[in-house]
Amino acid sequence: MKHIQWITFNAFIDTDIYIVKELAEFYSINWHVIRSGNDKFEYASMIDEMKQKENLTINLHVCGRRLRKIESAFFFTRLLRKLKMSDVDLVYTSMAGAPYFIPLLAILLKRKKVIVAIHNVHVPKGGSAYYFFKLYNKMTIGCFNNFQTFSRSQYDDLKAIAPQKNVYYAPFILKDYGKSEKSRTSELITFLTFGNIREYKRIDILIEAAQQAYEVTRKKFRVIIAGQCDEWQKYQKLIKYDFLFDLRIGRVENADIPDLFNETDYFVAPYQDIAQSGSVMVAMNYSKPIIASKLPAFKEVVRSGETGYLITPACEDELVEVMIDILRNENQTYERLTNNIEKIKQQKFATEAIVEKYKEIFEDVIAK
Repeated sequence: MKHIQWITFNAFIDTDIYIVKELAEFYSINWHVIRSGNDKFEYASMIDEMKQKENLTINLHVCGRRLRKIESAFFFTRLLRKLKMSDVDLVYTSMAGAPYFIPLLAILLKRKKVIVAIHNVHVPKGGSAYYFFKLYNKMTIGCFNNFQTFSRSQYDDLKAIAPQKNVYYAPFILKDYGKSEKSRTSELITFLTFGNIREYKRIDILIEAAQQAYEVTRKKFRVIIAGQCDEWQKYQKLIKYDFLFDLRIGRVENADIPDLFNETDYFVAPYQDIAQSGSVMVAMNYSKPIIASKLPAFKEVVRSGETGYLITPACEDELVEVMIDILRNENQTYERLTNNIEKIKQQKFATEAIVEKYKEIFEDVIAK
């Protein structure tokens, strides 16, 4: 059985935890989960269950207070030197751990044995530390030869940037946080956006569009805005109709996600830019139609009129039109949309098919 050293940072546990569990049936995996002292750790119970798997060894690491502190560099050095001395066929990790992890990984391990998963080939404009992470991306792509992307659009982008590199594609296993045990509290048509609130996600567009839709239709509905935001006051000032909005500003705990989607009809993402969206994959898992911008990351999973609606990125007028149409038609197309999503999930996101894609990637890299 081939041996894999798998390194996951806290930010990507929700991506890796599902596939690691599946691949442990086929490979001996030594899984290293790394977080800083400031990271909230929400997967302890799932990881405890996984410890029973025969071919899986789990190592939980806390490397200092923050990843950017110099103490993290010493931690990465110690860890990677241990991995270098181990009998390993493959090292799998993600582009993370800035600023020290990727440079040390390139220096200390054999690069031909390393696969780097890239979630964002292009850093979304409006994200934090945009120019720093753009440089970190460029350095990573320059240092390594084997990469995995999670969408066809990201695959195409990386092949265009680095045609000589080995670039692979395997989608996410859909993120499932369990089923809600609660009854829905409101019969109003409900639109949801959730996740960390960043400028590029254009929550201002959602707020303004919802208020325009109400002014035109005078129909009551609900917009849930849930997520951490460091500058919420600038969005709060836009709100004229408090009764339209269910505001849950703060960190969304994993345990709250099933209830959140139980109360929801449509997930809304009027982003101006995005490379990859984990929130959309959660919406897909819960079979919620998605109203999203015509960006490559969304066009792969949203078929306008079939599984949701696509609008021009950050276009308030088009979002207003979609919301008005939904409200005036009393949600008549909703069942058809959700049925189509179920079909897409079976066709594109079946766990068995995704596991096979990973196996093909790993065997190809090992063979080379």
